[in-house]
Amino acid sequence: MRLTRRRFTAAAAAAGALPLIAPRVRAQAVKLRVSTIPIIDTAGLQIAMAKGFFKEQDLEIDTTPTAGGAAGLPALAAGQVQIAFSNIISTVLAVKQNLGFLIVSGGSGTGDAPPDLAGIVTKPGAGLKTGKDFEGKTIAVNTRNNIIWLYARAWVKKTGGDPDKVTYLEVPFPQMIDAVRGGRVDAAFVVEPFFSAGQASKAVELVAWPYGSTQKRIPVAQFVASKAYIEANPGTIEKFVRAYNKGVDWMNANKGGDEWAGIIAGYTRLKPEQIKSIGLPVFEKTVDPRGIDETVALMREHKMIEGAVDAKAMLYKTAVEAVK
Repeated sequence: MRLTRRRFTAAAAAAGALPLIAPRVRAQAVKLRVSTIPIIDTAGLQIAMAKGFFKEQDLEIDTTPTAGGAAGLPALAAGQVQIAFSNIISTVLAVKQNLGFLIVSGGSGTGDAPPDLAGIVTKPGAGLKTGKDFEGKTIAVNTRNNIIWLYARAWVKKTGGDPDKVTYLEVPFPQMIDAVRGGRVDAAFVVEPFFSAGQASKAVELVAWPYGSTQKRIPVAQFVASKAYIEANPGTIEKFVRAYNKGVDWMNANKGGDEWAGIIAGYTRLKPEQIKSIGLPVFEKTVDPRGIDETVALMREHKMIEGAVDAKAMLYKTAVEAVK
């Protein structure tokens, strides 16, 4: 009897002559909704998406842009997103309200000295130089009661002004330079890449670096998830952090290159040549609780919170030791 190739292979495998190799079946991708902000701080996330690092972990990322971390955390609490990119101030406030959030990964931070990833700018020649000068004036912040708002107040106080005599107007980051140019506000505390774009256009001039003049190595923003989601999906969280960390590594190794600039230009809607000239934050994969402690002390000083905060208890294990 003549055997076909298929019958022969099956018969040989059954007899133990050949191994029967089954094709690898790829796991169905888990979809994660992530609240994010279209600023330089989220470059690691965007790069990990563009380079396929999340896909390698069988994750599908669906991003929801917001004006800031303060706006993203309510969506996290409501279960509308599974992970949110949030500034440390908003996260601490949420923890104090017992909303059940944990930091799962590092994000962006500052170094030991300016220049930083954000600065206060005014119209050229406005003559506003110190916090005292800003009394009775208006500073644009992306949202109130967040990190931009707090460090604007801290800088005003440190340079001789009364922060309660300054008006803080909520303006989305991409619109801040136009708000200054048009006279809607006297100044803006604006982040990269919009800060450098504004300076390059000569529409604004730098007044101060509130972050670096107030505190060294600020843990500016991180990725946050709910305890309930983490406990139910620890493997998914580890996959997310592993892919994100790979994005950070790629970014740090390729910053300044054409592909790097192209990816960031794609989500910020700035030109690649503008991206190459911007100041960069320190991109961290883990979080130092000592930096959180310093920020919490500043929050108490400005009467945002009362009592102690256990910084270590805010950190999930993936934010303490980098996931391999």
